[in-house]
Amino acid sequence: MLKYIYICVGAVTAVSLQAQNTVLDKVVAVVGDNIVLHSEIEGQFQQLKAQEPDIQDRERCRILDNLLLEKLFLAQAQLDSVVANPEEVEAELDRRIKYFTSIFGSVQKLEEYYGKSILQLKDDFRDDIAKQVVADKMRNKILGGIQVTPAEVREFFERIPPDSVPYFNAELELGQIVMFPKVNELEKKRAREKIEQLRKEILNGADFSYIAIRDSKDPGSAREGGSLGIVERGEMVPEFEAVIYKLKEGEVSEVFETPFGYHLAIVDEKRGDKLKVRHILITTEIYPSDLALVKKRMDSIAHQLQVDSLDWREAVNAFSEDEQSKSIGGLMTNPKTGTTYFEKADIDGTLIFTIDQMKVGEYSNPLPYSTYDPNGRPRNGYRIIWLKSETKPHKASLTTDYPKIQAAAKAEKQAKIIENWMKMHVSKNYIRIDESMLGCPEMAKWLTGRKPD
Repeated sequence: MLKYIYICVGAVTAVSLQAQNTVLDKVVAVVGDNIVLHSEIEGQFQQLKAQEPDIQDRERCRILDNLLLEKLFLAQAQLDSVVANPEEVEAELDRRIKYFTSIFGSVQKLEEYYGKSILQLKDDFRDDIAKQVVADKMRNKILGGIQVTPAEVREFFERIPPDSVPYFNAELELGQIVMFPKVNELEKKRAREKIEQLRKEILNGADFSYIAIRDSKDPGSAREGGSLGIVERGEMVPEFEAVIYKLKEGEVSEVFETPFGYHLAIVDEKRGDKLKVRHILITTEIYPSDLALVKKRMDSIAHQLQVDSLDWREAVNAFSEDEQSKSIGGLMTNPKTGTTYFEKADIDGTLIFTIDQMKVGEYSNPLPYSTYDPNGRPRNGYRIIWLKSETKPHKASLTTDYPKIQAAAKAEKQAKIIENWMKMHVSKNYIRIDESMLGCPEMAKWLTGRKPD
């Protein structure tokens, strides 16, 4: 069940993006003022099919079931005045773009595939993401701070028939310390001098759009003469907005810096908080020598860990630049399960060879590491791996698998709360389901006791 909830409100993939353009669309269901489109179901089904080729067609029923629940959350959120602020929506959009970029390999490839800039893709999905953020907030409001007691965990486990107790494969817990190179001062000076020269050309009469096409390193806007289209507050990084909202129409900005690099901007039109903007971006580069400095520093950290002169958690807090793992003591999270446990099949092939040669409690030497920054750009650095634990294949028990059993017990408790909440609210909302989906067993509960059409 969890994987369908994840797909429904947690991740839109490139497959579903494509489906919106290729599937003949129609309204499949209505909950209050919220509709479910055929393309929504088909996009998520194709995502599942890409992961599990043998998936059955009836999985579309489960997908619709989850979409109906999301729309019911939205309907109640409207009554309860639950809203998503622009910062929340933008953060979720950034997360999605990062995910898409990891699929295609680079921002440029993503933009080329869809024939749209990142800003245009964000615009296409901003409304949908805002609705999903609201649905998530409504779900969290319903569940509140639901927890399970040790007694509830034990009772849950004891209800499992002996022949149905799950069997767990060998699993690992891994920690990491990640470090990336910084742009050196000479490179910053080069980039700044380059864009200062471009500003002089423009002030001396050169066409801003021509310079953007010729020199800007923003692939999404450069081919459009630097145009970002119409932007609103909350859409751009704070450093960019701090400059553009102070400009007069037609005024060329001073050179300014954001996490992307150095910029020039010009506002062509102002409509309150909406601005028509062009910009030029000059990026900075990381050189092999910068990467070599990181490797040298990580060698020193690894040595201190290996001879026990440095505590793991202290090292994570002091040096690691991966915020997600840093927040939980350096432990890596398995994206498939959302836990810190990995089966060997879930671990990247280049990493598993290193881990196979390690014993529990040991640290690796620094290993090359590639990922993407929050803006979707590739980053190369190094990481040190810690093998925290390794279990053998075994039948589940409260002694060895308490955190997993606790999570399952909590999920069951949450599911019951959502089910009871749904029963209370189905009859209070207008619900219509297309006859093509009425054969789904999951639809019966959505039509019981509902208001008449």
